[in-house]
Amino acid sequence: MKAMDKLIAKIDKKLERFDPIWQAEHGTGGQRTRYYDKTGVAKWREWRGVKDTLYDYTQWLNNLSSMVQMVASAPVSCLKGFWEYRWMGSYLGTFAFIDRLFEGYRGPELKIAHLNMHAIVQSLTKKIALVLANDRRLGGGPLTEKMVPMDEVLPPLFMTGFANLIPIPLQTLPEFIICDVDQHIEPYYIDVAESFGLAADVCSRCAAETGVAIDDAFPIIGKAFLTTNMPCNASECTSMIQRRRVALPDFPVTLAMIHNEPGAHPYSTQMLRDAIKFIEDEYNEVYDWDALFARAKQMNEQNTIELEKWDIFKTPYSALCGIAETLYRLYSWASVNGQEDYFTKVDRKVIKIMRRCYEKKYKPFGGKTRHRAFLWGPSAVYYTDFPTWIQNCWGVNIVLNMDSTMGHNMISTDDPEQAIQDLALFSEKGVMRHHAVGGWDNVNAVWDWAKSFNCDMVLMNDNVACKGMNGVHAMMEEQARDLGFYFIFVEHDLEDCRTISRRDMRKIVNNYMSVVVGEEPLDPTLVDFDDSEAW
Repeated sequence: MKAMDKLIAKIDKKLERFDPIWQAEHGTGGQRTRYYDKTGVAKWREWRGVKDTLYDYTQWLNNLSSMVQMVASAPVSCLKGFWEYRWMGSYLGTFAFIDRLFEGYRGPELKIAHLNMHAIVQSLTKKIALVLANDRRLGGGPLTEKMVPMDEVLPPLFMTGFANLIPIPLQTLPEFIICDVDQHIEPYYIDVAESFGLAADVCSRCAAETGVAIDDAFPIIGKAFLTTNMPCNASECTSMIQRRRVALPDFPVTLAMIHNEPGAHPYSTQMLRDAIKFIEDEYNEVYDWDALFARAKQMNEQNTIELEKWDIFKTPYSALCGIAETLYRLYSWASVNGQEDYFTKVDRKVIKIMRRCYEKKYKPFGGKTRHRAFLWGPSAVYYTDFPTWIQNCWGVNIVLNMDSTMGHNMISTDDPEQAIQDLALFSEKGVMRHHAVGGWDNVNAVWDWAKSFNCDMVLMNDNVACKGMNGVHAMMEEQARDLGFYFIFVEHDLEDCRTISRRDMRKIVNNYMSVVVGEEPLDPTLVDFDDSEAW
């Protein structure tokens, strides 16, 4: 092996001039040199050295295999889906999406990133095939009436007590995930909603979901529908349109908005009880607490591992970085919730790698991190690779994203009364809900999080249409100065890249890093470029 390692090292040395990181360091190019102008289409794959390039390519094949299996498992339904739904075509951009997520990744951080991403791809492709094969719009299937469509931000863990039913986050496939892959898909649905009379200053996520409903682009599955007011009250407004177009009996699981207040938690607990009773009545199924306990054990283990990851995040030696953590945690928490054992297996593999890297004092990205940042507020989903860009361009490692801090409390696995209370707390701390619209104390908690994770910088996502965050700018600017944090408000429009483009977002950061911080970019090719036509 030593001889092989020496040979590989010799080849790597000979070919290092093709590595975009080496090119940026020596002024001969960089990451953006590989791309056709305005696009996300690379002229050639990123050279990362022999081992990492080979590994990266094998994972490309691994993801391709999952997509082939999806089509093979339900070929007719998938073909019908491509014909029926505009959003299905955007999934063809998945490979380009993954490539841009992990630019500049090498060694352990690359391995972990692909482990996390493949778990998502494997789960999502199976879910697409399952839903399309049972979609009434496409002819239905044997499991159509066993499915329970749910709002995407209502965690489905409490539904696992119905052992014979299949909870499906309804918006995940046509809206919640695909907007991460293709920046151009949601503007179409936003325009549909606005042409129907929706105001143009509504949160673009809510507008897009409304447009998907009006365009009849939701698969029709199940016998009843669970809606919610999460993550904000605007979501309940979109639910009104969805319940009309989906045309199923529905129950709005309206959890407490400011859940820190006295009486909030008992209210949310009762809402879950009522939701369970509603499903029992509509589906003629009896809730099985033992089935819930079995899945809660999986979620508890995943959350236990997540907390250990956080301990390592607090050090400079974490091999799990940026978007690889965020997307995995967001998907596994919001859409899986302990239902798929494979995610527990991935977590076990990842934490082992992280432990080894910590013991060896391994620093990701060649030790070139200049700043440790905490990212707060809902991110621009049309710029999913923003954390990758800011690391490669400016050496800013986004240690943790707000979305990763969702419900991490343990669920009782032997006491039904305690379990339902635990599930209510778990659900209250859902995607965006806890942090952006859960009251000033929860928003202001960013400083404690940033200090705990040894960050010197806070990036505050500023969704321009979010009513929940209006009015906090001046207060947070003052606190950042008082506490000694670099602080950047990153304006965006969540799902509408036409309002504030990716390029506009980068300009905000570029100006701050060059003028306020006074630093030069690690990769000058990434400072200003046009990717308006990219996926």
